[in-house]
Amino acid sequence: MVRTHSRVRFRFIPFALAASLLLSAFTFPAKARERVRRTLNLGGELVGIEIETRGVLIVGTDGFLSDGTEVRPAQSAGMKKGDTLLQLDGKEIGTNEDLTRAIAGSGGRTLTATVERDGREETLYLTPKKSDGTGAYRCGLWVRDCAAGVGTLTYTDPVSGTAAALGHGIYDVDTGQALEAAGGTVTSATFSYLRPGTAGTPGELGGKSNGKTLGRVTKNSDNGVFAALDGAQTRGERIETAFSDEVTTGDAEIVCTVSDGAPARYGVKIEKIRSKTGTKNLVLRVTDPSLLALTGGIVQGMSGSPIVQNGRLVGAVTHVFLNDPKCGYGILIENMTE
Repeated sequence: MVRTHSRVRFRFIPFALAASLLLSAFTFPAKARERVRRTLNLGGELVGIEIETRGVLIVGTDGFLSDGTEVRPAQSAGMKKGDTLLQLDGKEIGTNEDLTRAIAGSGGRTLTATVERDGREETLYLTPKKSDGTGAYRCGLWVRDCAAGVGTLTYTDPVSGTAAALGHGIYDVDTGQALEAAGGTVTSATFSYLRPGTAGTPGELGGKSNGKTLGRVTKNSDNGVFAALDGAQTRGERIETAFSDEVTTGDAEIVCTVSDGAPARYGVKIEKIRSKTGTKNLVLRVTDPSLLALTGGIVQGMSGSPIVQNGRLVGAVTHVFLNDPKCGYGILIENMTE
């Protein structure tokens, strides 16, 4: 029996100095990043995102009674929270069901397990034990094979055939690790409910997928979730992207869906540009009275909402401040489109 979670972040001395100078004489400058001003289709609508993982992610291990003695087969095999179980006896383990079948059919024999840990594959040996409680063979693993939720589409790019959402990655809630996407879908979603945020309690924007596939997930990264578009997409107004050095503090807008109907624009202020690298580049404050009345500020589900300034797409909303829901972080679009 496999216990699962339901569905649902790398003194110098003169000689050393001389060597350093000598080395620098033969070092070629790194190629500068090519800056491209893109023309994209603006997002702002709700999307359902489901990520299928490579293997199954181990989110915990536990013990159970076998012949009156507590046993912990997974822990005894050296499996750890955060490992990804890829194979058992050479067979791919892609879902909870694959793992359940492999353990149930083991007959208690030792299985060769391939796990990925810290970017490296390792071989471990797992011996399931028969549970006194159920009579079935178990291994004492808690695993997760996918994640699902609702977010906001940032843009689609009909030229490259890609879509981008969230502005940040999807992380496992138990391990804190970014989920390695081995597939999944981005679908159109309709508004379902809204719970406003207050200091200390983040609000939430809910929706449900309408089953219409927008694209297949190709990447889950710190910069967002990306998908290959399913056919031609003409949705959204066309908008140019801004270079990072064109973004300034001051007035801007975010585009999001917080009620039934089409996405709408709401006023915000870019209060600070923290960094032009990484992800949490901008500090935003919601200033629009109508949005504040509806949501209290930024709520969960608004991640990926496009940020527009001076007629250009400058970034996307990524996080809300827990102690002040009127404020949050944003990522620069130049970093997101990398």
